[in-house]
Amino acid sequence: MMLRVLLLTLLIFLGTFSTTTAVAANTQANKKVTSSKQAAKIVQKQYGGKVLKVNKQKNKTGYRVKIVKPNGQVVSKKVNAKTGKIEKH
Repeated sequence: MMLRVLLLTLLIFLGTFSTTTAVAANTQANKKVTSSKQAAKIVQKQYGGKVLKVNKQKNKTGYRVKIVKPNGQVVSKKVNAKTGKIEKH
């Protein structure tokens, strides 16, 4: 009887743990951009120049990337984490 209770408890724990892990993995899978490095590459590919700074947005919808374009102009662009696209201001 004690063994059954122990096994049942273990199964419940493992089921809860795997569900939590699956939800977290699914959230990451829904995002095309999962790091500041990826966001920087997207903006640099589009505009050229040198990346100065990358900040993750507080609302977690994307990244703000500041670059110096080849002509010396400093610009800041937002990369949407879900789509991987640079958003217009």
